[in-house]
Amino acid sequence: MIGIHSVHRRLAELTEKAERLGGYNQLSLLEQLDITHCMKVNAKLVRRIDELKQLSFIAYEANDTEWQHELCKELDALEANLA
Repeated sequence: MIGIHSVHRRLAELTEKAERLGGYNQLSLLEQLDITHCMKVNAKLVRRIDELKQLSFIAYEANDTEWQHELCKELDALEANLA
């Protein structure tokens, strides 16, 4: 199963609405602010997942299995929040 974070679902909803209305500028100010908020949350989420994956690879290369398992647990916890 591929998870979809609630932020991604909201972005999809707003994008579909904007397309129906003729552009993002046709959305209400609150909806436009919501898009900005979702984009910031998305960037933070992607950055953290990428960071954990890179650190996990470094731990693997260093043969530090304990650290790698800790990183994988944190990554699993983040991915579990995708619903």
